[in-house]
Amino acid sequence: MMGLRGVGLAMLGLAMGAAPGIGDASAQNIVIGVSTGVTGPVAIAAERERWGIDLAMEEINAKGGVLGRKLESVVHDNRCNPSEAVNVANKLVEAKVPVIFGAHCSSATLATMPIIQQAGIPMITGISSSAKITELSGVGGNPWMFRINPADDVMMKALGDYLGGKKIYKTVAVLAEDTDFGRGGADLFVQAAQGAGITITSTDYAPQNTPDFTSILTRIQQRKPDAIALFQVGGDQINFLRNAMQLGVRIPYTGRAELGGENVQIIKAGGMENSVSAWNYSYEVDAPENKAFDQAIFARHKLHPVLQTWAGYDRVRMLAQAITAAGSAEPAKIRDALAKLSFKNVMGRTVRFDDHNQAGKIVVLQAVKDREIKIVDLVQLD
Repeated sequence: MMGLRGVGLAMLGLAMGAAPGIGDASAQNIVIGVSTGVTGPVAIAAERERWGIDLAMEEINAKGGVLGRKLESVVHDNRCNPSEAVNVANKLVEAKVPVIFGAHCSSATLATMPIIQQAGIPMITGISSSAKITELSGVGGNPWMFRINPADDVMMKALGDYLGGKKIYKTVAVLAEDTDFGRGGADLFVQAAQGAGITITSTDYAPQNTPDFTSILTRIQQRKPDAIALFQVGGDQINFLRNAMQLGVRIPYTGRAELGGENVQIIKAGGMENSVSAWNYSYEVDAPENKAFDQAIFARHKLHPVLQTWAGYDRVRMLAQAITAAGSAEPAKIRDALAKLSFKNVMGRTVRFDDHNQAGKIVVLQAVKDREIKIVDLVQLD
């Protein structure tokens, strides 16, 4: 795993090193600016994101590109940090990229939004899930911000409806990172859980990069909840789950616990049994496009695509369709084309942007039973 990560980061480093060279080589190409957490708590997830971006660009370029021009990307590291995301956004604006993918973490995306609005450059996220992004986008004030993944309020509604209908948990403890994603997701889960008749036993917040969760886990275990709702990104969630395994905690997880990806080993070891979680994507969704996508990623990386891989892949495909429809790679024309777009994603579902520039209304509900992950529902909300 570390070898793959090292190779991925090296590739990203090369891409970032090429950033100042936007000029002769890029004059004929359409350059996608990418703001993501190459280092920091989402480094592995950012690597997986790049896998999807690279695959989609290669597929499109092999067919002649878009409007006869090749696609390429320039990647900058925002470290999942709002201040760094602002610096990255300014660099990409100076580079005159026509579109930005970013900024992975919700706090980083929110910090970037005023800059892209002032510069008049569309930004598309497929990962950031804070409901604040919905509120501030489109008719909320920023016509340049677009999102293809479901926001936390959409995911928590689907999850709450499912948990309420199945009566799986009576009590749940909440653990979230102290960020826009963590606090926003936790609040929305509490609302959905209460509506489903679930009692919240406790709510804890931890800073990103917390080295040890023993004290929090001890408090949670003393309350004996039926499940723990997690709202943590990347490495922090893995560290929490490993810490729980070491302490012998065998409580199911819900909320935005990742049932797959980097957590597969923990699932196989029995550490996430009877968990139920809301997610954006699964390589097991039965659609021809998804199977082909999964096979292509697995052939290259010997790992299945995760939500970040899907987000990278479908954003490139969506962008190519928008540029083709606009007949131009000018930022304003891309924005206008995105707003009118009807797009079929790799899961075989057709999506459109609403008045708040949100196209993410598909929620994958997953569960773990007998140490195996299964899709229990695929919900497409209005």
